[in-house]
Amino acid sequence: MPRQSPYPELVALQLRISGLPHLKQNLLMTYAVFGALEHAVEMTAVELAEIVGVPPSHFSRARRELETDGWMELTHKVGQVKFYRLGEKATGRRVVVPLKRLGG
Repeated sequence: MPRQSPYPELVALQLRISGLPHLKQNLLMTYAVFGALEHAVEMTAVELAEIVGVPPSHFSRARRELETDGWMELTHKVGQVKFYRLGEKATGRRVVVPLKRLGG
């Protein structure tokens, strides 16, 4: 009998993202860990890129692509710094009240 994971939502996320390139998988899993699958991660792209082990420009480009594809969602900005959380496509959860888009 297979052993049950103590983190079934992370396993489900891993299965949903398995077809993505490794950088995007790593980025989404990092957001899942730091944001607990539902909260904004209030760390800069530079900080997160260092954790993931890629240049900030690669990290930001991958994050923008993931946002465009519905995997991530912009939650808010503080000055020029943007903060994100996992989107519906990543969590598998339908957002009942979507966040207002920033900047029109």
